[in-house]
Amino acid sequence: MTSTSLPAARRRAPASAAPADAWIAERRERLSSGQDTTHLRLLLAVIATLTLARLIGLRLSVVDLFYDEAQYWTWARDLAFGYYSKPPLLAWLLAGTRQVCGDAEWCVRAPAPLLYAATSLAVYFTARLLYDERTGFWAAVLTALTTGVVFSARIISTDVPLLLFWTLGLLAYLHLLIAPCWRWAVVLGLALGLGLLSKYAMIYLLPGMLLAAIVSPRARAIFREPHVWAALGLGALVVMPNILWNASHSFMTFRHTGDLVLGEQFRPNIGRVLEFFGAQFGVFGPVVFAVMIAATIKLRTTELIAQDRLMVCFFVVPVVLITLIAVGVHTYANWASVSAIAGLILTAGLLLRTGRRGWLVASLVLGVALQALLLVTDTVATQIALPLLKKPNPYSRTLGWKAYAERVGQLAGEIGAPSIVSDDRGEVAALRYYLRRRPLPILSWGTTDSPQFDIAHPLTKDAPQPLLFVTSCPDTDRVQPFYAGVDNLGGFATPASTTGQRGFHAWRLTQPRGAIGILQECSQ
Repeated sequence: MTSTSLPAARRRAPASAAPADAWIAERRERLSSGQDTTHLRLLLAVIATLTLARLIGLRLSVVDLFYDEAQYWTWARDLAFGYYSKPPLLAWLLAGTRQVCGDAEWCVRAPAPLLYAATSLAVYFTARLLYDERTGFWAAVLTALTTGVVFSARIISTDVPLLLFWTLGLLAYLHLLIAPCWRWAVVLGLALGLGLLSKYAMIYLLPGMLLAAIVSPRARAIFREPHVWAALGLGALVVMPNILWNASHSFMTFRHTGDLVLGEQFRPNIGRVLEFFGAQFGVFGPVVFAVMIAATIKLRTTELIAQDRLMVCFFVVPVVLITLIAVGVHTYANWASVSAIAGLILTAGLLLRTGRRGWLVASLVLGVALQALLLVTDTVATQIALPLLKKPNPYSRTLGWKAYAERVGQLAGEIGAPSIVSDDRGEVAALRYYLRRRPLPILSWGTTDSPQFDIAHPLTKDAPQPLLFVTSCPDTDRVQPFYAGVDNLGGFATPASTTGQRGFHAWRLTQPRGAIGILQECSQ
C-alpha cells in the first residue's frame, strides 16, 4: 500500500489480508463512499440539551471553588509554560474564559461541560469509524452520561481537556490505521502534544499503540510508514516549551508528579488495590467497567472481534499499571481516567452487537438519575445533612473556602496587615480567589515537603509588614527563626458546611531576621 497517497491507501485490501485486519478493507470502502449520519442530528440535540442544563446548573450552584480549581484560576493570572503540579494548558484555557464571562465560580467551571460536549462528539466519530453509525450514537450518549463524566462536568480539572485530546488522538490513530494521510497525522501530533500539555497521562496513548501492534498486523505496519513518526515528532514539538520550562525550574512538575508515587513509603496493602479497583466502577460506570473486565478476560476468544481487541489495547495499560501501583502506595480514582474512552466505545459496540442494549439503557438511566440529583444538590449543598454518613455533608471538602478567606481578610484588616502569607498551596489559592477584589498581596511560604509550590508570589523579607501568617499548624517555633516579632493571634474557625468547620491558626509577623527560608514541617 502506498502510504503517501490517500486514494491508494483507500484501495481494498488483498484477499490474502490477515483475518484480524479484514475489517479495515470495509472501512476504507466506507470512507471513500461517505458515511451514514442518521443519528447525528438527534445526538447533537441530546448533547446540546445536556450541556445547556449543566451550564444552568453551574450558574445556580452554591458550591465554592475547591482549592485545586482555585489554583488553576490563579495560574491563569500568571501565564507560563508550566506550573508546580500540572502542565499549563488548563491555565491558558481559563485565561481565555476570564475574557468571556469573568471570574465567578460558574465561569471558571464552564469549560468543563463545553469540552465534554466536544468529547462526546469526538467519541461519536471514533466509534462510527471503528464500528458503525448506530454504535457511534450510543457510545457518544454513553460518554456524556457515564457517571465519571456526569460528576466531572461540574468541576474544572485537567482531566477535562485531557479526555478530549485523548479521543481526538484515538480517532486520528484509527484513520491512520485505515487510510493513512498527512491530515490525520497532523491531528494525531497536535492531540498528543496538547494532551500532554493538559496532563501527562496522555502518554498512555503510546503503549496502547504498541499493544495494538501486537494484535494487529496493520497496526504494526503503520510504524514502517512516515505518518505516525511525523505525528510523534509534532507532538514532541508542541510539548517542548513545557519540557524546557521544567528544565529551567529543576523539573518541578515532573518531580511533583513522580513524588505522588515514589515519594510515599512502599507498604503493600491489598486494601488500597481493592479501593482503587472498586472506585473504577464509579469513574467508568458499573456497566462500562464490568464490560471492560469481561472483554479483557475474553481477549483471546472468538467472542471479540478485531475492533474490540484494539479498544482493549487502549484501556488496559492505565488500569493495570495504576492497580499495580496501588499495591504499595495511595492512588487516586481518576489516575486511569483515559481508559474510559476506549472502554465506552467497546461497551457500546459489544453490547449492541450481542443484543444486550438493555444494559446500555440501564447505564444511561443511572447517568440521567445522577445528573438530575447533582443538578439539585449543587444548589442546596450548604443545607445538606445526612446523619447516617461519616461526613454528614458530602460537599464538606468543597464548602467553606469563601467563608475562610473572608475571615482571614477581616483579620488582616483588624491587625492592619497589608500582606497575607500561607504555607499551604490550597489555602493560598483559595485566598487569592476569594480575596481577588481586595488589594492584599497573598504570598506563599514554602515548606520542606513543598518548597516551591508557588514561584510567582513567594514570601521575601521585603514583603509589606506587618504580615498576617495563616496556617493549619499551631507550632510557633518554626516561625521564630525568620522573624523577631512573632505575635500568636490564636486559633480561628469558620463554618465549612452544615456540620463542620474549617480551622486555622494566625500570627502577626514583623522584623525579618534576614532572607526568608523554608519552613519546617509541622511538629504538632
